[in-house]
Amino acid sequence: MTLDKAVNEVKGRLEDVGAQAQGVAKVSYKTIKAANEVVIEGVQDLVKTQTEAAKDLYTLSKHSFDKAYAAGLLAVAQSPIEYIPDGRDTIIGAFTESVETFTKTGEKLAKVVKTGYRDVSATFGGKPARKTRKAARRVTRKAKAATHAETAAA
Repeated sequence: MTLDKAVNEVKGRLEDVGAQAQGVAKVSYKTIKAANEVVIEGVQDLVKTQTEAAKDLYTLSKHSFDKAYAAGLLAVAQSPIEYIPDGRDTIIGAFTESVETFTKTGEKLAKVVKTGYRDVSATFGGKPARKTRKAARRVTRKAKAATHAETAAA
């Protein structure tokens, strides 16, 4: 009888552990998916910013080169500063926007990871993580809405 009791107890514990593992897997997948969305949006914003800056720098450089070509070698040699492209503001602006994008993406990512950690902890603790899952969805939706609003405003 004690052997049957021990086997049943082990089966019960294994079922609990299996259920917890499935819960952790679901929460982990959702957290990784939300984190992936946040990172992708951040990278897309970064690529857009850097592409626009590169196009502006190309345009400024081409204009400066055309101006120097039209003026001739003697004019460029006498006053070379006049023919240097004015891209300082473009470079500084792109850098500033990139830093802001990294900061915002990091903050959003930290929120998503914290929420996922709370969900996993709740799964192991046996407490329902319903409120934290809703909070994670809310954070993800707010992050998406904020990113889309910033993109539309730009």
